[in-house]
Amino acid sequence: MRSSLIFLSFLSDADVAWMVQVCRKQTLSAGEVIIQRGAINKDIYLLLEGKCSITAGNNLILEEIVSGDLIGEVSYVDERCTTAQVSAQSSVVLAHLSAAALDGKMQADLGFASRFYRGVASVLAFRLRRNLQATISQQSNLFSSSEEFEGEIDPKDLETTARSGARLVFMLKALGSA
Repeated sequence: MRSSLIFLSFLSDADVAWMVQVCRKQTLSAGEVIIQRGAINKDIYLLLEGKCSITAGNNLILEEIVSGDLIGEVSYVDERCTTAQVSAQSSVVLAHLSAAALDGKMQADLGFASRFYRGVASVLAFRLRRNLQATISQQSNLFSSSEEFEGEIDPKDLETTARSGARLVFMLKALGSA
């Protein structure tokens, strides 16, 4: 699932409009590094077009991400040196949200700050659950209706997912990538 669908479900339409207004469009070629491993990064990116890879220190690909995915939210939250590198696998277009703009908005609008952090926390919770699921999948009962599997959307979340999808489409169109 595109992480932005989870993230955007917590933001208001006004929050999304502000993000579109302050994001800077950035284009990179295949092989260029977006986030360097071992660096401190506080900027956040939304991948508008293309494909990126997240690699560990041993060059093991941890994940491939595509249009609609967030990049840099972990580093923004914990302000530590990054443990992975994010690189463009193809030509990519990014919406770049600078830490300076985001910090200013957080200071001025506590409601936005609350919604933003709740969205990021939900993205991280989703990833944690997905990784745990992958770890225990061999022991899962495929016929249990109470277990959620990769790519499955809980029926309770369909309305929220539709609203988030509309917000993502708005951002893509406004930033010239749809």
